[in-house]
Amino acid sequence: MVASDCFVSVVAPLGNDADIVEAYVTETLAVLGAHYANYELTLVDDGSQDDTVERIKRLLPRERCIRLIRLSRRFGEEIAISAGLDSVIGDFVVVMLPDTDPPALIPHMVEQSRRGSGIVFGIRANRRGEPALLRAGASLFYWFANRVLRLGLPRNSTHFRVLSRQAVNAVIQIKDRFRYLRTLSAYVGYDNQSFVYETIRRRTRPHRKSLWEAVNLGISIIVANTVQPLRLVSWLGLLISALDLLYIGYIVLVYLFKPHVAEGWTTESLQSATMFFFVFLILTAICEYLGRLLGESRDRPLYFVMAEHNSSVLVTDGERRNVVGESVESST
Repeated sequence: MVASDCFVSVVAPLGNDADIVEAYVTETLAVLGAHYANYELTLVDDGSQDDTVERIKRLLPRERCIRLIRLSRRFGEEIAISAGLDSVIGDFVVVMLPDTDPPALIPHMVEQSRRGSGIVFGIRANRRGEPALLRAGASLFYWFANRVLRLGLPRNSTHFRVLSRQAVNAVIQIKDRFRYLRTLSAYVGYDNQSFVYETIRRRTRPHRKSLWEAVNLGISIIVANTVQPLRLVSWLGLLISALDLLYIGYIVLVYLFKPHVAEGWTTESLQSATMFFFVFLILTAICEYLGRLLGESRDRPLYFVMAEHNSSVLVTDGERRNVVGESVESST
């Protein structure tokens, strides 16, 4: 049954996805058209170097309700999603990755959100196909983030989610340089509801983060969302300082009460190495936070749009005020 009282927007970031974009668009529009009278599919091209944009442009004359936003260069997946959220007009907004998230689940997720959950987010059922080292690292990261840092990051959560208009309006007010939708969704404070789903594979060899990219992402998530690492190294610094004071007291007692003291180069070296280890550990944490503060203080725009294209948007509900009624192509 068509939900004519509900406008649904879908945001999908693209990066060198020419091999899957046509199949994704066709499947997603079929699902949206079968369930909603008013909808839009917003594709955000994040500096693709292949013919992703050309393939989308070929779809515009024959498909409706498609919007293409081209960023001026590659800004990253999270910024591309933010660009989409800034421009969509739906009552409910679906964020999904074209190569892994199944469009068939959109109606179910939107219905969950309509029943009162401001944000409905997906959790992958398993991590099959990923390297064992990456899976082990992910488990360690989630344990550390949730048990030690108290970030409340759902284990194996994905970008696949539905946000109510109220939640979208809250998220787009956050202008942090480093953006991570999964933590932003929790930060805004609206009701969150999860569901477990099986991811799909639109390509034989899916795009995956390297181990270095995953480590860098994990560090960025921690630095951007909590000051607990600074607190931890502060406590470590105090602990080592206290031990060092005890050691100094021990040295004084030995000097006062032992007539012959052998030169202990091993102990001295061990002490120096331990102290330098924690000094550099503290400096590392401070440098990460100073670098993040420098990035935030620059106050530059998050992204730049090079061009926008959209197909003719034909809807049955012509009285809606937030519906574009004609084809538009512009460049900025």
